Amino acid sequence: MERKIQMRAHTSLRTAFQFGVMSAVAAGALFVSTEAKADVSGASSPNTSTGTAALKYEHNKALDTTIDSGVMEYKTKVFGADLKAGVRAVMRIDQVKNGGPLFTVDMPKGAVLEASWANDKRFVFKAANGSTTDGSVKVRHSLSPDVDFTLGIGPISATVTYDANKLAQKLPGARFDYDSQAIQQFAPWGLATVETKLNAPLLANSTLFEKAFAEVDALDTVNQYFDGSIGLRAVTKPTFAYKTAKVAISGSDGVISTVGGEVSMPAADGDFLDLMTAVEGEMIVAGTLDMQAYLRLTAVPNPFNDWQKTNLTVEMPINAYSKDYTTTPTKVTYQSVLVHIPLPNVKAPKTGIDLGDVKAGGSASKTVTITNTGEKAAVMTVKSSSPEFSVPGSQVTIEPKGKYELQVQFSSSSSGPASADITVLSNDPDSPEQVFKIGANGADVGATGEDEDGIGRGPNADSGCGCKTAGTPSTLPSWAGFGLLGLGALVFSRRRRQNG
Repeated sequence: MERKIQMRAHTSLRTAFQFGVMSAVAAGALFVSTEAKADVSGASSPNTSTGTAALKYEHNKALDTTIDSGVMEYKTKVFGADLKAGVRAVMRIDQVKNGGPLFTVDMPKGAVLEASWANDKRFVFKAANGSTTDGSVKVRHSLSPDVDFTLGIGPISATVTYDANKLAQKLPGARFDYDSQAIQQFAPWGLATVETKLNAPLLANSTLFEKAFAEVDALDTVNQYFDGSIGLRAVTKPTFAYKTAKVAISGSDGVISTVGGEVSMPAADGDFLDLMTAVEGEMIVAGTLDMQAYLRLTAVPNPFNDWQKTNLTVEMPINAYSKDYTTTPTKVTYQSVLVHIPLPNVKAPKTGIDLGDVKAGGSASKTVTITNTGEKAAVMTVKSSSPEFSVPGSQVTIEPKGKYELQVQFSSSSSGPASADITVLSNDPDSPEQVFKIGANGADVGATGEDEDGIGRGPNADSGCGCKTAGTPSTLPSWAGFGLLGLGALVFSRRRRQNG
């Protein structure tokens, strides 16, 4: 009786490389649920198979790096006295209020993980870029400033600090008047750098804010002696450069970090591979920031009127400030995904086959069932060690979950014992060569009869059930940070409950 065990790629706890649901939460980041897919139609090569996993990351906070202009100064004469102003701005590249994430890296149609194998019983994995450009980096950003300014004339001086939150609360729509966005397509995985370049208006046309002193809770000293407003212009044309830094596959011998990079693991008996895959990238932002502060005074202290506030309009543009910047890398960590890769899984007889007694010059034949329990087509050829036992010499393809009826023809040259080794050569990853014996007239073919599956693999094959992935997984690298010890305990406890 053939034994069939069905397993769902997302829920199976018996699959060696499935650790359960893995997730992480970090401030400012949203990890979006993803679904792994498989190349069920087969890859271009019999010894290659692929799976895909959709990946998405959203960054929902300002970049850590700040750009400090230092103090920008301006002086002029008013009523014969020196009027001095100084402005310092500290700028952040920030989200647009109610405008969504600062940046999103999205691979909705799937990043392709390619598995290949030869006759060495090892899987080799590559993060295939492919020729499509269905990945995207989307950026939408604003500029948020903290501003300090000083005003002084004669014996009167005042210092005011406007932080970005206080300013934003006083602005229409609670946002700074700066909104720049762009989108760049790329071929997943993004192991080569993806650059998203943004444009900006002219500095003279880019006012972040302009507010009256009294509207932003300025110090009493300012309101007592000065009337007016402060504004800030700023522009930047940043380049958001994204790169996938590491692709870690459970059970493999390393990480993929470059285009064309490979990792490997031993092959073992299975109809498919379910591989927990953790991906980490980084975003670096670079550009030039131009900013210019300006003060508009409508009343100033008059030294000729006991320093009383006197109406007078004074425009005080501060010289523009320009600075090149490069941010520290921002880590981009995706939710780990389960990648499903179909495999061929060929089952030849495990036991010997006895044709009984055949007279000299006589003939006999036997139909031997060879099955493919795997999810990918199996390609095989068969050969015999003896010319008395003939088999078809052509290449055979067995569809997923299919079978092939092998005809073995025996032509007896004598009435004495005769036997042959029948070798099945296939694209089965862990058992590319399987051998079973067939004989007649009392030849020793070892144990005969069918096992409980009715199929087998020969003396050097694994005893797999065709439902598990290979091997025992190693812990993902520590950079993934997904609490694997806890997940391992979860799997163990569930197994105990199932067995109990």
